[in-house]
Amino acid sequence: MSNNDSDNVTVTPAAAIKRLKAAVTSAVDEVNRLRGEVARMEAQGDELEGLIRGVTSGEDSPREMIDRISILEEENRDLRARLNQGREGVDRLLARIRFLEEQK
Repeated sequence: MSNNDSDNVTVTPAAAIKRLKAAVTSAVDEVNRLRGEVARMEAQGDELEGLIRGVTSGEDSPREMIDRISILEEENRDLRARLNQGREGVDRLLARIRFLEEQK
């Protein structure tokens, strides 16, 4: 993690609190975004379960099911990558928060 402050420079409590608040706000925003992604993934899972019921009951053709599964798998890979990026961002923010707390 890069730090613009030198080891010899003392961070004022007000500056540290301001930076901490910004980091926490950013972390909360990221968590909320990730919750939305999880909700979207759960909705896709529900949709997939409905498609499976349709195929097993004979309502949908296997070809339609295969096409839809391929689309859902691609969307799932994309969402997993985005979740991993979000987790990395949250980890960076938590590292910053820990650093700021140590500077108090």
